[in-house]
Amino acid sequence: MWARSDIGRNIAAVVQDRSLRLVLFAFAIFRPTESAQWIAILVYAYRQGGTGAMGIAAVALLVPAALLAPFVAQIGDRMPRERALALSYVAQGLAAGLTAIALTADLPAGFVYAGAVVLNIAITATRPTHLSVLPELADTPAQLTAANALTSSLEGFAVFIGPLVAGVMIALRGPWLVFAVMAVSLTLMGIAVLAVHARTRLVTTTSATGGALEGFRELRRRPGARLLLGFVTGQTAVIGALDVLTVILAYGVLSMGPAGPGVLSAAVGVGGLLGAAAAMTLIGRSRLAPAFVLGVVVIGVPIALVALAQGPLTAILLLGIAGIGKSFFDVTARTLLQRTVDDDVLARVFGVQEGLSMAALAVGSAVAPILVVTLGVDTTFVLAGLALPVVALLVIRRIGSVDDDARLADPADVALLRGTPIFGPLGPANIERVARNLVPIEADPGMIVIREGEAGDRFYVIEEGEVEVSRHGESLAKLGPGDFFGEIALLRDVPRTATVTASGFASLRSLDRAQFLAAVTGSPAGAVALADVMDRRIAEHDD
Repeated sequence: MWARSDIGRNIAAVVQDRSLRLVLFAFAIFRPTESAQWIAILVYAYRQGGTGAMGIAAVALLVPAALLAPFVAQIGDRMPRERALALSYVAQGLAAGLTAIALTADLPAGFVYAGAVVLNIAITATRPTHLSVLPELADTPAQLTAANALTSSLEGFAVFIGPLVAGVMIALRGPWLVFAVMAVSLTLMGIAVLAVHARTRLVTTTSATGGALEGFRELRRRPGARLLLGFVTGQTAVIGALDVLTVILAYGVLSMGPAGPGVLSAAVGVGGLLGAAAAMTLIGRSRLAPAFVLGVVVIGVPIALVALAQGPLTAILLLGIAGIGKSFFDVTARTLLQRTVDDDVLARVFGVQEGLSMAALAVGSAVAPILVVTLGVDTTFVLAGLALPVVALLVIRRIGSVDDDARLADPADVALLRGTPIFGPLGPANIERVARNLVPIEADPGMIVIREGEAGDRFYVIEEGEVEVSRHGESLAKLGPGDFFGEIALLRDVPRTATVTASGFASLRSLDRAQFLAAVTGSPAGAVALADVMDRRIAEHDD
């Protein structure tokens, strides 16, 4: 466990980094407006046709977004992610503006819902791009966890403040004001994010040719990621049901008045803020599965207990506790996915998550009214709360294995790669990924590591000791800690051009040919650095 000073240092590093700070600030504006617009459209639907209209509207709004999310999220892998993020905010601003106009002009409901559909489709690009750009901006895995924790804090703040602001705006002027404010604020945020400059990222051939379906293929290759995504989808369905249930609970059971739905939703947000503060203790931890399971349980059990609530205060308290669990769940699920999934398809994987989440939100929103009518409000709360905790306990061993797939690289190996001219230009997430694939090799004095004329299959970096490079029996150079060799045969697909022998005991790190080529040729900055190294090495060998 890290000391408080370590946690504070990583949080400070996030806040002090200009690009991270700007991205998080933009997210801090986006999330409350996202929550507010959803409350606004549900209230609009409720006023139009009651509970049934809410369920129909939720499905009509979310199904197109769910279907298109994996494809819309491609922009985060097809163009610089910071630019994709800016584009998503501007698109939301324009769509929200159109919805506000439709409401102000008192156009038929179809025009209002059409604007809201476009808005929710644009929203699907934001979260995947935000979560996939964070690894490019963070310097260390601990800083990435801190950025995720701060993102979760903003989520909790949004769930708290968004519905409250929506309630005030709706009471003052109506739903149109929510969309008008969203239009202005997100357009400004999109322009501001243009100042963000992310580091280079590794781009492999799969990202260039795989299309939107590559996100699904990556999940097929990663059972741990599939498991995480299943829980995220299930949890979103619960949240969708809760959105509807809080409206029914506030109006039909607790008689809380017009502000009731906003107050109950805000309770989840307040708990989320407290939970996000507690989630800071996860920074620096290599094993996050226990906290993930804790989050699932702490979300679900209080929701189930709402069925026993005798008044507004008890319901508010229980929903606040559920918000605490949601923060732990969000931080651990996102961090584990970022650690597990290849960086070149990360935005598309989060796009798949966004699409599934939108679909789950629609299902939860549509099923909740049906369950309320057939089973009653209390039974619906119990089912919504206990479903996922029961599943988590049944597959708890599989959840624990996700930590093994998302293992962290040895910090010494990361530092070793960072010190080389080839890997130095890569971003932190990519160096971490390469370092996880390093294989340690101990060479005894006189051991021939590579032999001239043989086929090349691995790249080597020296951690400790010295090696001698020779050709045709003539010594060419001596290499020590931090130096590397073996790259020429791999890059030019030719036999080894020299023999490398350990001068004494040497500790090496090796990298498989395919992994080496993907790393050094996938990054433009890395490719430039590699070309310089190659020119120098070949000139030395020719002298």
